Amino acid sequence: MKNAIITGATGFIGVHLINELLSNDYYVTAIVRPNSHNINRLPANKRLTVIELDANDLNLLPCKVKDDQYEIFYHLSWEGVRAPYRDDKLLQLDNYYNAIKAMQTANILKCNVFVGSGSQAEYGRCTGKITEEYIPNPITEYGKAKLKSYYSLNNLAKENNIKFIWTRIFSVYGRYDFEGTLVMSALKKLIRGEDLQLTECKQSWDFIHVKDVARAMYMLGTSECEAGIYNIASGNSKQLKDYVLDMKKITNSSSKLEFGAIKYGSEGVVSFEPVVDKLRNNLDWICQVSFEDGILDLLQYL
Repeated sequence: MKNAIITGATGFIGVHLINELLSNDYYVTAIVRPNSHNINRLPANKRLTVIELDANDLNLLPCKVKDDQYEIFYHLSWEGVRAPYRDDKLLQLDNYYNAIKAMQTANILKCNVFVGSGSQAEYGRCTGKITEEYIPNPITEYGKAKLKSYYSLNNLAKENNIKFIWTRIFSVYGRYDFEGTLVMSALKKLIRGEDLQLTECKQSWDFIHVKDVARAMYMLGTSECEAGIYNIASGNSKQLKDYVLDMKKITNSSSKLEFGAIKYGSEGVVSFEPVVDKLRNNLDWICQVSFEDGILDLLQYL
């Protein structure tokens, strides 16, 4: 049987990754926090097993699973991804130690592949094109903990002969997204016809639909691609203003867009232009969900 374990299973990306794995005939063991409010997001499927376990107790997982060998371990669980928790040093350090526990558990369960979820935050303040060779310089405790996890997990994987994939994920949108993101908050106002106060939105940005992220992570975990870091993004950056104008057009909204009404923060204009050539060349992967189709799907969900 094809077996995979996934932590952070009821999270935004986790749910879509589970659906991708199940649709490809995998047996999935989903690790969810006890009394999770989002457990209803998980599909009813005879090949899905749900285990309630706190992230701090991942070392106890081998005692709770039925099988003693799994092919892939996906570690998506991570607390405090939003402000102000992104700069909670102790919380982010806990996330780091839990990532170590995840790799150690993957080794006990004889996993051949470990896929971890990193972030664009590892790169820090960027200019120009961002390849996987871009020198990371994180400015938040969240980004620092992600980068520290990458280095430690990479070493552990080499020691235990586990193939290690580290995904650096850029701006994701789609069903189950956090309500405070630009896409989600803007869409709700556009639907209601409320005016939007925005920065000048001159920065370059890259949005990718969560289904395309899930498919990329599935392919990275199950293919014969080389180990290492992979950017996950659409690879088609454009001005943030253009994305907002697209959403207004798609919703046919009467909302007034007040560009420049909000000043940029102390960091100034932060742009992202991720390059995904490595992902495309190793997997023959391309985005399948256009921004327009992704927004239409979100409107259905909302």
